[in-house]
Amino acid sequence: MSFFDGVLTPMEIIVVNRQFCEQLGEPYGLDDPEKLQEIVDEINSYNKLYDNKEKAIQKACCLMTGLVFDQPFKNGNKRTSVAISLLLMRIHNYDIKGYKQEEKQKIFYELLENTMMKMEGDKTIRGDIEKFIRENITKI
Repeated sequence: MSFFDGVLTPMEIIVVNRQFCEQLGEPYGLDDPEKLQEIVDEINSYNKLYDNKEKAIQKACCLMTGLVFDQPFKNGNKRTSVAISLLLMRIHNYDIKGYKQEEKQKIFYELLENTMMKMEGDKTIRGDIEKFIRENITKI
């Protein structure tokens, strides 16, 4: 199994994050490897779902919530979560409708910013991201 079969590894996320940091001249660092592994394990647990749409939604929500809220990297958590989530969704033949439009990206990143600022235990941490994806997901 590989990433393109929908199986993700921490190293794949690390590579993407490191590339983003290098491109922008930001320091790279993985502050919480255990948390990253937990996120990856949860993402891969959704491979057992039969519905590709639901699989795409749950994987994207888990990745974005995990990286944005838990911040396992020093920098680039939002960028990394969006890039890999979109790719995971595309592997399952879905995309975010209108994502290439700047206004849609702005709304998406504001949602991620809001998620990052929530308190531990807030029940809306994952719900807001999932709602946005459900309202904007489209088959490709």
